[in-house]
Amino acid sequence: MKRNAAWKGELQRGGVDKPRFRLWLWLALVSALLLSGPFLGSAQAGRDPLLEVLIKKGILTAEEAAQIEKEARALERVREQQVEQKVKAAESKVVEQVDKKLAAVDQKVEKKAEAWKVPEALKGLKVGTLAYIDYSTGSRPIANGRSTGFNQWTIGRGYLNVQKEITPWLHVRYTPDLTLDANGDWKLRQKYVYAEFRPPNLGNYLTHMKCELGLGHIPWLDFEEHINPYRCQGTMAVERAGVFNSADLGLNIRGYFGGRLPEAKKRVGDDHYDGLYGSWHVGLYNGGGYHAPERNHNKVIEYRVTVRPLPQHLPGLQASYFGLYGKGNSSSAANFANQGMYDYFPDWLVHLGMLSFQHPRIILTAQMFATKGNQAGNWTTTPGIPGKPIGQRANSLWTRGYSVFADLKLPLKIFDEERLHVFYRTDWFNADQDQVISKSARYTKLITGVACYIYKKNFITLGYEKTWYGRDYGRIGGTGFNGTSARVASPASNGTRLGQDDRFQTVYQISF
Repeated sequence: MKRNAAWKGELQRGGVDKPRFRLWLWLALVSALLLSGPFLGSAQAGRDPLLEVLIKKGILTAEEAAQIEKEARALERVREQQVEQKVKAAESKVVEQVDKKLAAVDQKVEKKAEAWKVPEALKGLKVGTLAYIDYSTGSRPIANGRSTGFNQWTIGRGYLNVQKEITPWLHVRYTPDLTLDANGDWKLRQKYVYAEFRPPNLGNYLTHMKCELGLGHIPWLDFEEHINPYRCQGTMAVERAGVFNSADLGLNIRGYFGGRLPEAKKRVGDDHYDGLYGSWHVGLYNGGGYHAPERNHNKVIEYRVTVRPLPQHLPGLQASYFGLYGKGNSSSAANFANQGMYDYFPDWLVHLGMLSFQHPRIILTAQMFATKGNQAGNWTTTPGIPGKPIGQRANSLWTRGYSVFADLKLPLKIFDEERLHVFYRTDWFNADQDQVISKSARYTKLITGVACYIYKKNFITLGYEKTWYGRDYGRIGGTGFNGTSARVASPASNGTRLGQDDRFQTVYQISF
């Protein structure tokens, strides 16, 4: 304190060397500026207040203050550059260390990925199954009003679906099906074996086309079975009547009209055959189906056209037509051996129309079909019937059939989901519509039940089926409990009086 007072006194008396004092003061000020951050922004805001005071006291001139500011800024820039260099060096070191660690992690990931790498043969490969485990009890008619009971487990279907994408435009499918032969042996029968080509769209009109070459789908049954989900209960109406089965060897192509229906799963309940304005399918086949050899040189033309008239307002409504033209797969000579028959193959024609409505809560269908003959070629007249001038040819019989189906999802939650459905179906079929050789070759079938969905398409059904037969129906060719391969009706089969059959059935459908 004394020294400061002395300096003050000397300064007032003029005893202090002013140039030396100014030099000391300048050095102190520069040091303070270098250590003071706020001064760095003072160039834009004006001169530092401290320098202003020193100028007013006469300690510094304006020129000296400006020089101090200039030198201070230069020193600060140097300091900032040094700090920036240090920061960059530190950042570079950190980045280098991180890069090394990431590189080490990448190497470990690549090694693991290499160990788990999918082999080329497995890329684009899909494997799944579809099986029906069936327990049924009831009675089957024999003849003359008599029947026999049954109580059995069986496997209604046993698919192993193997599909492979070779390229985006070339796929293949192989599906063997487990079946029980006449001797009681379980065997694998080939259901689908085909190459699938996917040509480009033809503008905005014909889209999502798929062409199958080999043992593939016919145009109708796969379409109907994706509307009616209960194929596990039994075949669809036209197949159950014995008109045809679901696969054949040949060439076919299908596609959509106008692209795909947006959000089909949400709006309709299913995204199969979800063409915006409908779908189409046409094919040329041997005609024998997938479990009979071709016995003629005729090729069968089959086609389906489906229209979705109101995709925006009523997306679930569709109208479908299916047509077929060809010859039955059995000759007159084969059907009537030792009668001197010509090797004549009977006509086989099909006209089928169906209205369908799909919604996540309800499905409704109504169909009518008329056929001349059938796939097996054994729905024919008998040559030489008195009063029937048909010569030595067996003419195909005209048939007629109807079917209605409904499925309703119930608003009852089981484990937080609505899993229960009730379904109903009625079939009516007449194997001799024009009553050429029989007066009552028909049946009426009732099917009803409940289904509990476990997960996606895995579900259990509990159902009841009953059939009422006309007295001349005989044992029809086809599937189910109606017989094997005998002709529908002939004078010898009139009056067989099958009566009725019934079945209580439970089926567990496995699907993945």
